[in-house]
Amino acid sequence: MDVLDLIGAVTGYFGAIGSGLWAGAHLFFTLSNLLAVFGGVAIGCLFGALPGLSITLSVALVMPFTFNMDPLTGLSLLTAVYVGAIYGGSISAILFNTPGTPAAACTTLDGYALTQKGQAGKALHMANWASMVGDLTSTILVILAFPLLAKVAIYFRSPEYFALIVFSITVVGGVAGRSMLLGLIAGILGFLFSTVGMDPVQGYGRFDFGSLELLSGFSFVPLLIGLFAVPEFMRQFVRSGRSDASVAIAAETGAGDDNHLTWREFKASFRHMVRGGVIGLILGVIPGLGATPAAFLSYEQARRNSRHPEEFGHGSLEGIAAAEAGNNGVNGATLAPLLTLGIPGDVVTAVMLGALLIFNLQPGPMLFVTHADLIYGLFCALLVCDVALRIVGIAFIRVGRYVTRVPTGYVFPLILVLCVFGTYSINNNIFDVFVMLSFGIGGLVMERVRLPVVPFVIAFVLGPMLEKGLRRSLVISDGDPMIFLHSPIAVGFFILTILAIVTIVRSRLAPPNSSKA
Repeated sequence: MDVLDLIGAVTGYFGAIGSGLWAGAHLFFTLSNLLAVFGGVAIGCLFGALPGLSITLSVALVMPFTFNMDPLTGLSLLTAVYVGAIYGGSISAILFNTPGTPAAACTTLDGYALTQKGQAGKALHMANWASMVGDLTSTILVILAFPLLAKVAIYFRSPEYFALIVFSITVVGGVAGRSMLLGLIAGILGFLFSTVGMDPVQGYGRFDFGSLELLSGFSFVPLLIGLFAVPEFMRQFVRSGRSDASVAIAAETGAGDDNHLTWREFKASFRHMVRGGVIGLILGVIPGLGATPAAFLSYEQARRNSRHPEEFGHGSLEGIAAAEAGNNGVNGATLAPLLTLGIPGDVVTAVMLGALLIFNLQPGPMLFVTHADLIYGLFCALLVCDVALRIVGIAFIRVGRYVTRVPTGYVFPLILVLCVFGTYSINNNIFDVFVMLSFGIGGLVMERVRLPVVPFVIAFVLGPMLEKGLRRSLVISDGDPMIFLHSPIAVGFFILTILAIVTIVRSRLAPPNSSKA
């Protein structure tokens, strides 16, 4: 290939991205979609700022309200809630030394120290800018890399899908939970519950016990809300019952002067923001890692490359910038394996996977081919989320200190009402409410016996896809399992699966001090 051919290939590649974004922009820029993004970021900031209200819970509670929406509007809303919740955790972390989300734990190292110095406003503005820059960096890089996967998508058939999902379940299940045996048990239970309902190939009922409701299987949203929201409500209820006084989510503090960030301070931290976005991208595409490791790795890299490393942990704006850019950099990155390979990187993207299925959008390589305009529209939503994050974030900087002091006695009963209302609104069926409550009790039992929820949810979502890929492949080959070895792509995923299993087993069996020299 000569220079002209290379220039032509590069021009064509970026031209395809430009035309895709243009088509996505035409699809996205409507009033309903913009309202969904700004409203979703505001809801996410609220949930993220309140310790105890997880990101997963916020996305799960909003999902039932998206069912009557256009698919792009609904997905934009869920994505915006995700983005807003990741940032919102920094508000309580800085003001009260109480991270609203696990991803914001690293922000407390320097954020609260600045609050004690009377510079809470400066810290909050830095967190807001870093969240925006880190997310924007990651999103742009994801957009640039996406068309490469479209060329591979046309080669995926049932055997390739089966091998891909086997690899997905192996990777995600392996990193979830401390015990490999308990994770395996939870995954098997999730797969068994996914088999309830209509057989995907032959069309007869399985495990329905003559019930018309069970013939359609367990709805994903009631199951999800039950597993996450009901146990959280019960934990908070028990916690408040053990105290004579009303339990506040965060303690009151008098610190927090409304000072502003200077251009010199922003400029000094900008390189840490960009680096954090890249780190978030790299860790975000690896299933199971997520925002918390990205925040701490970005923080450590910033400390090593800072001109003033001694300030880290004692009120460094560079430390806040690195931590927030790192944890927000995973936002667009976690969607990449979900949309292109059908691999949910964490529980939140597993919720997004359920939303895609509800909208009749099959996640995986072919989604980029059949619904390219929708994917690019979702990219536009991610870009607008960064703008909304700045605008909404400024408002939350003003009111955050009051929001984070709302007593749990008001918050969690309201959440339980939203759970029941959102569950019932799916099919206007009281059976779904019973499903939610049943899985809520199941979630409490799983928590008591230390069964991890993540493998259960992943197996429940991916189980039907795994079964379809296996059975359809065997139907095509008249029962010959060698069909899986005739595809180089499938063989490649099986090899990756074996390597993943070996790596997981070695890491679990290694002695605790083996990494120390």
